[in-house]
Amino acid sequence: MPATCANCTISISNGVTLTMDEGVTCQNCTFSGGKIVISSQTLNLQYANSLATTYFTGTTLQVNGTGQVVVNAPLSLTGSTFTFNNTSYFNTSYEVNMVSSTVNLYDNSTMYSTGGSNVPINLISSSRIVIGDGSQTSNAALTVSGPALTLFDLSTVSLGNVNNVYNNWASFNYHPTITASNSATKTYSTQNNTISCGSGYAHSCANPSLYGPVALSSGGVVPANSLPVVLVGFTALLNNDKTITLDWNTQMEVNAGSFEIERSADGASWTAIGSVMAKGNSSVVTNYSFTDMQPLSGTNLYRLRMIDLDNSYGYTDIKVIRTSVVNKISFFPNPAREYVNVSLGAGSGTQVVIRLINPAGQLLQEKSAESGAGVIVSFPVGNYAPGLYILSVVSADGTRESRQLLISRS
Repeated sequence: MPATCANCTISISNGVTLTMDEGVTCQNCTFSGGKIVISSQTLNLQYANSLATTYFTGTTLQVNGTGQVVVNAPLSLTGSTFTFNNTSYFNTSYEVNMVSSTVNLYDNSTMYSTGGSNVPINLISSSRIVIGDGSQTSNAALTVSGPALTLFDLSTVSLGNVNNVYNNWASFNYHPTITASNSATKTYSTQNNTISCGSGYAHSCANPSLYGPVALSSGGVVPANSLPVVLVGFTALLNNDKTITLDWNTQMEVNAGSFEIERSADGASWTAIGSVMAKGNSSVVTNYSFTDMQPLSGTNLYRLRMIDLDNSYGYTDIKVIRTSVVNKISFFPNPAREYVNVSLGAGSGTQVVIRLINPAGQLLQEKSAESGAGVIVSFPVGNYAPGLYILSVVSADGTRESRQLLISRS
């Protein structure tokens, strides 16, 4: 990645890690997929000329050491996880929209958000800002100076221990859904609280500070409840047969009921696709697995809803797997003589481009179509020399499927 990048689209394949070994300034950029690691470097995200949003979709960002992410542009996170470790720093100064995304402030990292009251910080679709990694030595902090913090649906801001702090002079808002009327909005103040401060605690009680362990949620400022399980691993893997396997394990379970597997294409609308019974009560590592036999074409977002026996629940981080928009390419006849028909299989109605390429890599023909069951695109090939050719189908998200075609005159 160049040191300065304008209007760049950075697409990273699943399982691939992009490591920043120097400072980078990115203007009007879009990031998708993969993992980015920053260690003691600075990533500057800016807009150029007119105001433009920086997008992250399905991306894991890990910042270590004294690394910094400084955002001087509107920021949109969808199905993404940002984790700040050590003494790293995260600064935003424009609108922030998080959809099914998580910002983890671990160790002694800090997040500082500035702007006017007309600059929103919106947490949507079970998004989370997690302040503290669970250890008692963490001094992670979030300071909001000006922007309006609004939590939608099941989104939360949580503080792990008495040394983790949330600073905000303004109240925060809760909205049940992104489409609910303004009359449904609730407003909660964090001022003049006496939670984990004062006599017997390390910190005095003083506005605008709120200490953990607490959570900002639909009920206002509430004690941070433990999840029914301690999850120590959650992975998603695309198999050779195009199915997707989810594996997770727990280190401890207390009155755990079940794991509900939820899937989404956009991070906003989630559907339960299966359930696995929990062991219930355990103090040893327990392994679980679930296979999605019919993934969506394109982007698949997965999360686990961990349900206790009393029906309380919590969510895991989100895992992202991308499959080809075109699930299966077939063509006939093969060998072909006068024409070849390309069947796009059971796709999702997404626009695709089909290309016929000769052995030298030259493009011979190109046609556009919408993928879907029963869609067939024909190419005349009677004027081409016998030999092996390539049929390639490219979807709008850049995924590609290619097959060899034999043209024969015998």
